[in-house]
Amino acid sequence: MMIRSQKIIDTARGAECAFRFPGICQGGTETTVWAHLNGAKYGKGAGNKAHDVLGAPACFWCHTYLDVGHGTKPLISTETLLECVLEAVTGTWVRLIQAGVVSVPQDKPRPAHEAPVKARKPTAQRAKINSRAEWPTGQKLQSRNTLRRKERT
Repeated sequence: MMIRSQKIIDTARGAECAFRFPGICQGGTETTVWAHLNGAKYGKGAGNKAHDVLGAPACFWCHTYLDVGHGTKPLISTETLLECVLEAVTGTWVRLIQAGVVSVPQDKPRPAHEAPVKARKPTAQRAKINSRAEWPTGQKLQSRNTLRRKERT
């Protein structure tokens, strides 16, 4: 079953482009629409778009490049493309959750001083730390601290 949400799609209207492909993105918000990710692994198939949750707002130029440009005439490396797509989708999810468009049960923030402290074992039960004399190689570690050497001279 495909995940469809007009509420998510509508968030792209008037939004900034989330993909921002270098050398391709023209910025602006007047041409921004929701761009679905491509590929069968995202739910895209014969006559079907990917799940609505797998996308982000894209300007006309980034949307076009995402749909047909990179596969036919790459202008950026695949690594850069994937980095931009990952940043766009993850950033969009954070914005959707913060805006209340997508509801995610969140843990109540807890100050660090209230975090439970794991009880320590009694001294007799703690693992012994070997001294240099008991190291298997019998060798001492050589210090790489050059500050001490400089202080002596």
